Amino acid sequence: MRSLTCWTIFSLLALSTLPVIKVEACSCVLTHPQTHFCDSDYVAVVRVKKFFPINEDEVAYRVKVNRVFKTNPKADMAMKQNILWTSSISSMCGVYLNLGETYVISARIISGKPSISICGLATRWSEVTPRQRKGFRQFYHRGCVCEILYTHWWRKGAAFESAAGKRCLWESAPGPQDCQEKYGICMLSPGGCSWVPSVPYKNCIKQHQRQREQQRAREP
Repeated sequence: MRSLTCWTIFSLLALSTLPVIKVEACSCVLTHPQTHFCDSDYVAVVRVKKFFPINEDEVAYRVKVNRVFKTNPKADMAMKQNILWTSSISSMCGVYLNLGETYVISARIISGKPSISICGLATRWSEVTPRQRKGFRQFYHRGCVCEILYTHWWRKGAAFESAAGKRCLWESAPGPQDCQEKYGICMLSPGGCSWVPSVPYKNCIKQHQRQREQQRAREP
């Protein structure tokens, strides 16, 4: 699941050492689904019912809410009409949703409106792995005391030393980036924050290791 977050002025990203992905003219910090969950006011599975062009800067979607994973009183009030707002401008990370499709979305309440972004969660529910679904339903909220830090594979050692048990390292390729994104849940244990073992996660790691070994064997 390729999901991203972008909610502040993008010039600040130039000062950041975090990895940045460009979507058209929009720059987004690469973010784990669990972090999207923890940082949002509202996370839900919705079906898109109608599209509303509001003005040259803003559009809205009326949705049917199938399931709510996270909310708060402010979000409950903002979602009474089941309308999600987003920018109509690509440089401001406006998100396009297909009518009739079902998505898991994350929103922040801005000026009383549930606002979504291409840099947040706006992923087809059919593309969400069973392990991620379990994270949304049960586990992601328990791991919000931890931080998931995207780390370039060559900086893993230094990043691990500085984590001080408060972070899970999300390792870039050729590290197990996809495994940690699709099957990883970061939670606090007596030894500190770590990826929770699970059969899907372990199987993915094993497959990743086999592929890495085969790739190395082919290298001159």
